[in-house]
Amino acid sequence: MLLELNIKDLAIIDELSLVLGPGLSVFTGETGAGKSIIIDAIDLVLGGRASTELVRSSRDEARVEALFDVSGLSGVAALLDGAGLPTEENLFIKRIVSRSGRSRIFINGSMASATLLATLGRLLIDVYGQSEHQALTKVEEHIDMLDDFGGLQPVTDAMAGLYQSWSSAKRDLDKVQAEIRKASEDRELLEFQSGEIEETALLGGEEDELTREHGRLKNAERILKTAEDGSSMLYGADGAVLEKLARLVGELKELARYDKELGTLGGRLESAAFEVEDVATTLRDYGGTLEMDSGRLIEIEDRLDLIIKLKRKYGETIKDVLDKKQEIDDRLLSITGSEGRRRELEEKLLALTKEATEFSVKLTKAREKAAKALKKGIETELAGLGMQGTVFQVDIERIGSNDDAYSFSATGSDKVCFMIATNKGEDLKLLSKVASGGELSRIMLAMKGITSRGLVPTLIFDEVDTGIGALMSKVVGGKLKEVSAMHQTLCITHMAQIVAYADNHYLVEKSENQEGRVVSGVRKLKEKEHLERIAWMLGGDEPTGTTLKHAREMVGAASS
Repeated sequence: MLLELNIKDLAIIDELSLVLGPGLSVFTGETGAGKSIIIDAIDLVLGGRASTELVRSSRDEARVEALFDVSGLSGVAALLDGAGLPTEENLFIKRIVSRSGRSRIFINGSMASATLLATLGRLLIDVYGQSEHQALTKVEEHIDMLDDFGGLQPVTDAMAGLYQSWSSAKRDLDKVQAEIRKASEDRELLEFQSGEIEETALLGGEEDELTREHGRLKNAERILKTAEDGSSMLYGADGAVLEKLARLVGELKELARYDKELGTLGGRLESAAFEVEDVATTLRDYGGTLEMDSGRLIEIEDRLDLIIKLKRKYGETIKDVLDKKQEIDDRLLSITGSEGRRRELEEKLLALTKEATEFSVKLTKAREKAAKALKKGIETELAGLGMQGTVFQVDIERIGSNDDAYSFSATGSDKVCFMIATNKGEDLKLLSKVASGGELSRIMLAMKGITSRGLVPTLIFDEVDTGIGALMSKVVGGKLKEVSAMHQTLCITHMAQIVAYADNHYLVEKSENQEGRVVSGVRKLKEKEHLERIAWMLGGDEPTGTTLKHAREMVGAASS
């Protein structure tokens, strides 16, 4: 329950402190007096969006503080404990909004996040304002209202989680399939390129060896002639080098008796002669082994042409070509691996589709059960709000068809819409198409009456009297009084018939402060002031004996 609300420098509120109690508390005042600012302040301590426009002119920041009695609210204690915040019998929330746009939140004296505050706020106060009034006219929001009524949040959260897993698996599969399609377009080329390189059976260093062999064969005639001439010159012909060396060696050795150095030179020259003889023999044998094979020459030239062609396509060297083949083979292997991954994802997606489909069927059954209870509850509540004979129906339609690969979304497989017939004998039609503003107010009040029961300690109704007249306002006032027996109920209203049911009456009014600026204030009316205000609301002028008498009668009737 909301015990205290303190507001400072918020819009046209300079400083305001409210002490609130149980039962039905109403807020009245002229249009523009600042009633909506109180709702804005409460919205801030519930985690609503902080706008710098709310900060009072010439002030650096606005502050809102709220004190709640949370004894018995185990959900609040669990939430605070899970966030590492202190838990006490009372809960203190402070929200500071600076003109710079920065917002600070304190829960029981500790800094907290807006996300935590918003989660906490949903456990403390339920606000019915114009946005919720409009929600009844939006078919897409009916499913959330049914789920809230049926307490299906855990089930819908599980469905949303399943759908998220399914969507993730489907995205992964789509990605792999796209990769395979793209790779498949290239596969034929890749396989050709890999085969083309493989067929050549390239070897490292092969090109240098072939180039050398090509040079020998290309110049074989010249090489052969040089080998033959050289062998003859050194060894075979008359006056050959070896013959002349032998004579010189003999002469030097004979003269060695006169000079030992000549003998040494002769020995060295004799060694050289042995080397020359070996070279001559090798040249002779080399010439015998060398063949001018034109067929081999063509074969080598063809092989070198092929290597040049491959290098032109795949790299500057044979190593580059072989590296390119490895890259191509890795790509082909990746395609094969992607196909295996695709099969895995297809199996995973099939399993998730089956699971999500089966779960969505369970969710539909839970909604159908909740829809029956909602129908009964709404019709009972509406009968008490002067709409006897109204037929309310929750229409649940399965989306998709049996031919679909899947027929579910994050919210399940259902499309939900509220149907109504406000007069006996009429056909059911979309609530958004046939209900008047006053009927929508009563339907939402009925919805609040049966959905919030025992869940949230405080209910706030912002101008629930929209579109209804005096007679129906009395009925709505009675319903608000009934709801306030189970919840602290705050109501902003313009209807005296509703005010008559109030346990506490707060007047919101403007005044001029010492600085000459208009400010908004709130004061709790005493019993006499309460009656005078009702009389003023009835007569639109200063209370008269007649309007005061009428006001007493209204309050008396409401009390009874």
